[in-house]
Amino acid sequence: MNKIIFFFSFVFFVVLSYIVLQYESNDKIDKHLEETTTRYSQNYNLIYNDYKILSSVIFDTKINTKEVIDTFKEASDAPKKKQAILRKQLFLKLKDTYKLLQNHNLKQLHFHLPNNDSFLRFHRPEKFGDNLSNVRATIKYVNESKKPIDGFEEGRIYNGYRFVYPLFDGERHIGSVEVSFSTLAMNTEMMKNFDVLGKFLISKKVVGEKVFKDEKSNYVESKFEDFYYEAKVDDQIQVYNKHNVKLLVSQNTKDILKKRAFDTESFSLYDTASNSIMTFLKIQNPISNEVVGIFLIRSDGSYVIAKKTNTRFIFGILIVFLVLLHIFIYRILYQKQLLNRLVEEKTEQLTRTNRELEESQYEIELINQNLEKRIKDEISISRSKDKIISEQSKMVAMGEMIGNIAHHWRQPLSAITTSITGMLVQKEFGLLDDNTFKESCERINDNAQYLSKTIDDFRNMLRGDSIKERFNVAQVIHMFIGINTKLINEEKITIQLNLNEEIMAKGIRNELGQCLVNLLNNAKDAMVNKPDKFIFIDLFKDKDYAVITFKDSGGGIEENILDKVFEPYFTTKHQSRGTGLGLHGVYKMIVDGMEGSVSVENDVYNYNEKKLKGAKIIISLVLEND
Repeated sequence: MNKIIFFFSFVFFVVLSYIVLQYESNDKIDKHLEETTTRYSQNYNLIYNDYKILSSVIFDTKINTKEVIDTFKEASDAPKKKQAILRKQLFLKLKDTYKLLQNHNLKQLHFHLPNNDSFLRFHRPEKFGDNLSNVRATIKYVNESKKPIDGFEEGRIYNGYRFVYPLFDGERHIGSVEVSFSTLAMNTEMMKNFDVLGKFLISKKVVGEKVFKDEKSNYVESKFEDFYYEAKVDDQIQVYNKHNVKLLVSQNTKDILKKRAFDTESFSLYDTASNSIMTFLKIQNPISNEVVGIFLIRSDGSYVIAKKTNTRFIFGILIVFLVLLHIFIYRILYQKQLLNRLVEEKTEQLTRTNRELEESQYEIELINQNLEKRIKDEISISRSKDKIISEQSKMVAMGEMIGNIAHHWRQPLSAITTSITGMLVQKEFGLLDDNTFKESCERINDNAQYLSKTIDDFRNMLRGDSIKERFNVAQVIHMFIGINTKLINEEKITIQLNLNEEIMAKGIRNELGQCLVNLLNNAKDAMVNKPDKFIFIDLFKDKDYAVITFKDSGGGIEENILDKVFEPYFTTKHQSRGTGLGLHGVYKMIVDGMEGSVSVENDVYNYNEKKLKGAKIIISLVLEND
């Protein structure tokens, strides 16, 4: 056997193994980074919504009152001396409230006249009279549109999360007021609640254009050339850096942010200098939508480190295996060559004696037996490896199932947290009445029950001991809509229901709800970039079946793969976003679990004078008559 051929064969399989392992490793890391970005975006929005609720409570209970309005309503038309008196009166009326609210991270309370002049800054009462039209777009917007607005914005003195409200005396617009919370407060909440390190980066351009010259000392240079950050952040990080994370930044990270700093997409990457994951949440101006800041979050990078280490380890094992395999094959082929030579020698001895021939045949048979035994041994080893790979695939599927449980827990947990926070704030300001308390408790209980049911559903699915029962199909659909209302609203999806409320079916109630959740997630992903997001759910009788149709406006499924969507592990999504178990899970639960049927087709239809196209899932369940 030519040794050169063996050498090139070895090199080929080494390179191929390296490419496959690197692709698999990078794919898993990319998926982990995407999940990290999504997780911290959700955490950021959760804290932001808490501040938004708090600002509304402050405005409704402490600012938009008759006493404050009566003081402020004369300010815009009054002479300067009169304005000074009104400013002092307004400051005294809300001074104690402002100090109390500072305990809840309130940064600024700021009144503005209808022409956008600053009237009273509670954090700097000596600074007033400057026109904010060209500096604070949110104030100009509120005074012109007479509608509230909120979002991050840089100011003359401080930046912050601004919640700006119009003020009226009856129907007469008299100005606006701003309730602000600092980025330092948001940073503290993120680090305290989610065990990360945070730093709010602010565009140098924005600071240069808006901040008073004597206030620019509040900002220092960051490690990213286009951004500043507030100096006080360093003190915060020292308090919450429990794991002594190295606050280094690699040049590669700097180069990537340089290219992507001012596009609107948030992202995460692994930084080799600090061995941590750095997530860049883009913060946009609420009026212009341009990126004015970045919320930088450093989190644990052990997953990426472990993945790269494991890849190198597996690659090393593969090299050893390939070396041994090539040696083994070479020896077999070499022995085969020896065998051929031996056969030739024995053939030449045929003319001599029958005895020599018999001896040669015996030797050949003995060698063939050994060769056959070796081949059988190798086949047995190969089958064992196939069995191990099959078991590993099952474990991966189980891991995906556990990931789905975590996904369906996030929304109820967020709803429970929001209800509790709302009750605490309302209780502190004396606004918590019995009806609100009862509704919040019921909402918490509903979501807690849903969490419990989700665990039971997945446990039953894995154990295969789900109980079939007679149930009202429309009630399951309504419960599915109610539990997923927050996700539906956040994604701006319109649900259209056409249900026969009397239909009863026999099957597993909770698994039908899980099927609808899987269909909702697929539809949401399909409609992510669609201007019109609709889901139509119909329920009707067809002979002996209860038929559910679930139709979206996501553009449909390619015809050449329409017959494959229920196969296990088949997915039209990128591997970082899907395993292909969603629709296969629906198929298993409906067909195997409830003796029903499920099919899919594309549907083109008109709605509100618009032509729409989407996937249509048809589920048929056994009708349970009275």
